[in-house]
Amino acid sequence: MKRVIIFVIVASLWSCRGAVNSVSRPLLGTMVTITFIGDPEDAPAAGEAVFGEISRIEALLSPVRPESDVSRLNRDGGVGPVTVSRETYDLVARAVAISGETGGSFDITFAPLEQLWNYKNRNFVPPSAGAVAALLHFVGYDKLRLLPDRGAIAFDRPGMRIGLGGMGKGYAVEKGIDMLRKRGVEAGIVTAGGDLQVMGNKHGKPWITGLRDPRRDTILLTLGLEDGDAISTSGDYERFVMYGGVRYHHILDPRTGYPASGFCSVSVLSKSSPLSDAYATAIFVMGPERAREFLARHAEISVILVDLKEKLAISKKLKDRITMLEQRKVDWL
Repeated sequence: MKRVIIFVIVASLWSCRGAVNSVSRPLLGTMVTITFIGDPEDAPAAGEAVFGEISRIEALLSPVRPESDVSRLNRDGGVGPVTVSRETYDLVARAVAISGETGGSFDITFAPLEQLWNYKNRNFVPPSAGAVAALLHFVGYDKLRLLPDRGAIAFDRPGMRIGLGGMGKGYAVEKGIDMLRKRGVEAGIVTAGGDLQVMGNKHGKPWITGLRDPRRDTILLTLGLEDGDAISTSGDYERFVMYGGVRYHHILDPRTGYPASGFCSVSVLSKSSPLSDAYATAIFVMGPERAREFLARHAEISVILVDLKEKLAISKKLKDRITMLEQRKVDWL
């Protein structure tokens, strides 16, 4: 069946060629939206170009498509080295480097644990400690073997698996922005779930994005974004299940095998969408104390943090870009 592009002119208060156009399509397990300033007649072609690029990346990184690089590696990586595309190899190598930098708070080998924490199951029951411990045997970025001369990857142990969901969407967003640039677009946004990157500005003013209150169906604040800004949010409020009064969500601590605790929401702003994506996950897993230590060493990123007591902490660098929509005390980091 032919896919249908949803095409919406978000605003047309300017000349036709200055209209803000938006096209959307379900990809990467979420809704991908491209917004750009230009002639509305260019929107379908721009959308097809960007969606085509993101579809190509999904074909490489999908854990469910049998012939994707990730699926082949998960199937055969415990037997011997699996040759993957240079693109996939470089992304995995980058993920491993971030794992080391974050002390294992970000770790793409967490994937075997996913089957234990199926929050979509109506009959969800938390797994036993023994079941978690058994699968932790297959988790650990230090058990990945990178063979750069061959462009291949192997696992130390059969049964290991990887998942690039914590970085892949950010990478796809970045490539989507690159595709818009190649088409001559000077100002726009690409979003995929909690990942967003902008280019240029909106008629001389910053692009504005809103951050949801993680415990209410409201917007907590808005943030102005500058050319090249990439922001990613990890939160416990969209994919979760309640059991016995406890919230079990999809962001797992690879070191313990359990859902991470300490934050409701973590947003990271940088100039790299894959980096913002990975760091948002890592900082969420770290919890407040370790996160502050990490942030002290990484002045190149900015954060918006909401802990489990709903206390808000924001990087000082963002003070002039933030507009609070709820009355909330802010700890400026």
